[in-house]
Amino acid sequence: MEEFEKPDTSHLVLKPKEVILTDRRAVPGDGTAISVQLIHEQNRIAQEKASKGRRRGRPAAPGKPAVALAPPPGFKAVEIERVNPSVRPDDEEAISVPEMLKENKIAEVESGLADVKRPKKRKSRRNRDFILLVGTIDTAIIIYMTIMQDTVAFVYGIAGITLVTSMSAWIMYVVNEDY
Repeated sequence: MEEFEKPDTSHLVLKPKEVILTDRRAVPGDGTAISVQLIHEQNRIAQEKASKGRRRGRPAAPGKPAVALAPPPGFKAVEIERVNPSVRPDDEEAISVPEMLKENKIAEVESGLADVKRPKKRKSRRNRDFILLVGTIDTAIIIYMTIMQDTVAFVYGIAGITLVTSMSAWIMYVVNEDY
Protein backbone atom coordinates (compact mmCIF):
# COMPACT_ATOMS: atom_id res chain seq x y z
CA MET A 1 0.00 0.00 0.00
CA GLU A 2 1.33 3.43 -0.88
CA GLU A 3 1.96 6.05 1.74
CA PHE A 4 -1.02 8.27 0.84
CA GLU A 5 -3.45 5.63 -0.34
CA LYS A 6 -6.96 5.81 1.13
CA PRO A 7 -7.59 2.86 3.49
CA ASP A 8 -10.53 0.55 3.00
CA THR A 9 -13.32 1.64 5.34
CA SER A 10 -16.01 -0.84 4.38
CA HIS A 11 -15.25 -3.08 7.37
CA LEU A 12 -15.40 -0.29 10.00
CA VAL A 13 -18.51 -0.36 12.22
CA LEU A 14 -19.49 1.99 15.05
CA LYS A 15 -19.69 0.49 18.50
CA PRO A 16 -23.28 0.29 19.84
CA LYS A 17 -24.13 2.88 22.47
CA GLU A 18 -24.75 1.49 25.94
CA VAL A 19 -26.67 3.55 28.48
CA ILE A 20 -26.39 2.53 32.12
CA LEU A 21 -29.01 4.03 34.44
CA THR A 22 -27.67 5.25 37.77
CA ASP A 23 -31.00 6.16 39.42
CA ARG A 24 -34.39 4.64 39.02
CA ARG A 25 -36.75 6.58 36.85
CA ALA A 26 -39.39 8.78 38.49
CA VAL A 27 -42.87 8.18 37.17
CA PRO A 28 -45.52 10.91 37.54
CA GLY A 29 -47.89 10.01 40.37
CA ASP A 30 -45.56 7.75 42.39
CA GLY A 31 -44.56 10.61 44.72
CA THR A 32 -40.91 10.73 43.70
CA ALA A 33 -41.27 12.95 40.65
CA ILE A 34 -40.32 16.57 41.31
CA SER A 35 -43.22 18.89 40.64
CA VAL A 36 -44.33 22.35 41.68
CA GLN A 37 -47.29 20.88 43.58
CA LEU A 38 -44.99 18.56 45.55
CA ILE A 39 -42.69 21.44 46.47
CA HIS A 40 -45.65 23.56 47.64
CA GLU A 41 -46.97 20.65 49.69
CA GLN A 42 -43.59 20.15 51.39
CA ASN A 43 -43.37 23.89 52.16
CA ARG A 44 -46.90 23.85 53.65
CA ILE A 45 -46.06 20.87 55.88
CA ALA A 46 -42.84 22.56 57.05
CA GLN A 47 -44.73 25.77 57.91
CA GLU A 48 -47.33 23.82 59.90
CA LYS A 49 -44.61 22.06 61.89
CA ALA A 50 -42.85 25.36 62.60
CA SER A 51 -46.07 27.13 63.63
CA LYS A 52 -47.08 24.27 66.02
CA GLY A 53 -43.78 24.61 67.85
CA ARG A 54 -44.24 28.38 68.22
CA ARG A 55 -47.80 28.14 69.57
CA ARG A 56 -46.73 26.03 72.50
CA GLY A 57 -44.05 28.58 73.43
CA ARG A 58 -41.10 26.31 72.81
CA PRO A 59 -38.58 25.99 69.99
CA ALA A 60 -39.46 23.96 66.92
CA ALA A 61 -37.01 21.16 67.77
CA PRO A 62 -37.46 20.18 71.46
CA GLY A 63 -34.44 18.92 73.36
CA LYS A 64 -31.99 20.30 70.84
CA PRO A 65 -30.25 23.62 71.39
CA ALA A 66 -30.90 26.26 68.75
CA VAL A 67 -27.90 26.43 66.45
CA ALA A 68 -27.16 29.72 64.74
CA LEU A 69 -26.19 29.07 61.16
CA ALA A 70 -22.89 30.68 60.29
CA PRO A 71 -22.74 32.41 56.94
CA PRO A 72 -20.38 31.02 54.31
CA PRO A 73 -16.79 32.31 54.46
CA GLY A 74 -17.30 34.70 51.55
CA PHE A 75 -20.20 36.42 53.30
CA LYS A 76 -18.75 37.02 56.76
CA ALA A 77 -18.75 40.57 58.04
CA VAL A 78 -15.47 42.37 57.57
CA GLU A 79 -13.80 43.10 60.87
CA ILE A 80 -12.07 46.47 60.97
CA GLU A 81 -9.42 47.04 63.55
CA ARG A 82 -8.91 50.69 64.44
CA VAL A 83 -5.29 51.74 64.45
CA ASN A 84 -5.77 55.36 65.46
CA PRO A 85 -8.37 56.68 67.86
CA SER A 86 -11.26 58.75 66.52
CA VAL A 87 -10.58 62.45 66.01
CA ARG A 88 -12.35 65.00 68.19
CA PRO A 89 -13.31 68.44 66.81
CA ASP A 90 -11.23 70.25 69.45
CA ASP A 91 -8.09 68.24 68.70
CA GLU A 92 -5.35 70.50 67.30
CA GLU A 93 -3.31 67.65 65.83
CA ALA A 94 -6.23 66.43 63.72
CA ILE A 95 -5.81 66.53 59.96
CA SER A 96 -7.94 69.20 58.30
CA VAL A 97 -8.09 69.28 54.52
CA PRO A 98 -9.17 72.95 54.25
CA GLU A 99 -6.27 73.95 56.53
CA MET A 100 -3.82 71.95 54.40
CA LEU A 101 -5.10 73.61 51.21
CA LYS A 102 -4.78 77.03 52.83
CA GLU A 103 -1.18 76.25 53.88
CA ASN A 104 -0.35 75.08 50.34
CA LYS A 105 -1.77 78.30 48.84
CA ILE A 106 0.26 80.43 51.25
CA ALA A 107 3.43 78.47 50.43
CA GLU A 108 2.74 78.91 46.69
CA VAL A 109 2.36 82.68 47.06
CA GLU A 110 5.50 82.99 49.25
CA SER A 111 7.63 80.98 46.83
CA GLY A 112 6.56 83.09 43.85
CA LEU A 113 4.96 80.23 41.91
CA ALA A 114 1.59 82.01 41.99
CA ASP A 115 3.07 84.81 39.83
CA VAL A 116 4.06 82.44 37.01
CA LYS A 117 1.54 82.61 34.19
CA ARG A 118 0.43 79.38 32.65
CA PRO A 119 0.63 79.32 28.85
CA LYS A 120 -2.72 79.70 27.12
CA LYS A 121 -4.08 76.77 25.22
CA ARG A 122 -3.07 77.00 21.60
CA LYS A 123 -5.87 77.57 19.13
CA SER A 124 -6.68 74.43 17.17
CA ARG A 125 -5.77 74.33 13.49
CA ARG A 126 -8.15 71.46 12.82
CA ASN A 127 -11.05 73.59 11.56
CA ARG A 128 -8.80 75.52 9.17
CA ASP A 129 -7.25 72.33 7.78
CA PHE A 130 -10.66 70.66 7.40
CA ILE A 131 -12.15 73.60 5.50
CA LEU A 132 -9.07 73.88 3.24
CA LEU A 133 -8.98 70.15 2.47
CA VAL A 134 -12.69 69.58 1.96
CA GLY A 135 -13.22 72.91 0.21
CA THR A 136 -10.46 72.23 -2.30
CA ILE A 137 -11.52 68.68 -3.12
CA ASP A 138 -15.25 69.50 -3.25
CA THR A 139 -14.57 72.50 -5.51
CA ALA A 140 -12.57 70.28 -7.86
CA ILE A 141 -15.43 67.76 -7.98
CA ILE A 142 -17.98 70.52 -8.68
CA ILE A 143 -15.80 71.89 -11.50
CA TYR A 144 -15.57 68.37 -12.97
CA MET A 145 -19.37 68.02 -12.76
CA THR A 146 -19.94 71.32 -14.60
CA ILE A 147 -17.44 70.44 -17.34
CA MET A 148 -18.90 66.98 -18.00
CA GLN A 149 -22.60 68.02 -17.95
CA ASP A 150 -23.65 64.36 -17.68
CA THR A 151 -26.10 62.53 -15.42
CA VAL A 152 -23.53 59.92 -14.46
CA ALA A 153 -20.95 62.61 -13.66
CA PHE A 154 -23.56 64.42 -11.55
CA VAL A 155 -24.42 61.27 -9.54
CA TYR A 156 -20.74 60.36 -9.10
CA GLY A 157 -19.95 63.96 -8.17
CA ILE A 158 -22.61 64.08 -5.43
CA ALA A 159 -21.42 60.69 -4.13
CA GLY A 160 -17.80 61.87 -4.21
CA ILE A 161 -18.60 65.10 -2.33
CA THR A 162 -20.52 63.13 0.32
CA LEU A 163 -17.76 60.54 0.65
CA VAL A 164 -14.89 63.06 0.82
CA THR A 165 -16.67 65.32 3.31
CA SER A 166 -17.81 62.55 5.66
CA MET A 167 -14.48 60.69 5.49
CA SER A 168 -12.48 63.86 6.16
CA ALA A 169 -14.76 64.82 9.04
CA TRP A 170 -14.37 61.36 10.58
CA ILE A 171 -10.59 61.43 10.25
CA MET A 172 -10.14 65.03 11.42
CA TYR A 173 -12.55 65.06 14.36
CA VAL A 174 -12.79 61.45 15.55
CA VAL A 175 -9.52 59.74 14.68
CA ASN A 176 -7.06 62.61 15.10
CA GLU A 177 -6.38 64.40 18.36
CA ASP A 178 -6.57 68.15 18.64
CA TYR A 179 -3.43 69.70 17.15
